[in-house]
Amino acid sequence: MINLLRWIARIGGLLALVLGLMLSRVAPSALQIHMTLGVLVAVALAILGGWAMAKAVSLPIARMSLIWAGATIYIGFAQGRLLPGDNHWIIEVLHALLGIGAIGFAEMLAAALTRKAA
Repeated sequence: MINLLRWIARIGGLLALVLGLMLSRVAPSALQIHMTLGVLVAVALAILGGWAMAKAVSLPIARMSLIWAGATIYIGFAQGRLLPGDNHWIIEVLHALLGIGAIGFAEMLAAALTRKAA
């Protein structure tokens, strides 16, 4: 199960990132797919974070991952309303960094959980 969640974060995150970069110019119709992939990554991260907390593994990272997953989803859904106009790129960059960080947190937690299980 840990590896499944890890791969969901990896593949879903990569595809969401690629689609996110393409949304403004090439594929604006792919927004729903991008959002679904992003939610999957955030849910996988939250599950890994909850699992790590239950197993008392990397507790600071586990706690932060739950906050990170929530922030990623919040910024993703609210970004159309945040900093409209010329400065909107700041929110787009923040959202991309949150997504990349979500993949990183998922990797760290999956590795820690795998070490604990061994």
